[in-house]
Amino acid sequence: MLELLPLTESEATQERARTWGQDFPGQAVWVLWSPPVIDDDATLIAQLLLAAARAGLDEPTDLCDFAVDALDAEALLHRVPAPMSRGERQICGLLLMLAAPCDALFAIDPTAGLDLARRKAVRSLLEDCASLPSQPHVMCVSDDPIFQ
Repeated sequence: MLELLPLTESEATQERARTWGQDFPGQAVWVLWSPPVIDDDATLIAQLLLAAARAGLDEPTDLCDFAVDALDAEALLHRVPAPMSRGERQICGLLLMLAAPCDALFAIDPTAGLDLARRKAVRSLLEDCASLPSQPHVMCVSDDPIFQ
């Protein structure tokens, strides 16, 4: 299920965002902040492998591999995020969120800093995540018209 909320200061949106994680007690809930919280000193591939290892995996999830292709992010894998643009950092954050299995994804303004093609790719990716039976519940908070 893909749940969309506007990126506003409304009380209803703030309350839903604040309590959303409580819908999944004891489960893995990943949050993509905008801008994302990422390590500026390690390559993206090293961070993806570390995220997978923390979840007991030898490598990132198939969904992460799919996202690398869908977002045309192969060139980012061997770079450190420090000198990257905001859009590139946003993609890094999204890939890190998908590197390990989870029960729910919470994406706050996931298309910030991205060009139109990548904004569309992010929307499709989140919709795909939400539509597969074995994939997590997805909540997206955004004012990007691409989600309308």
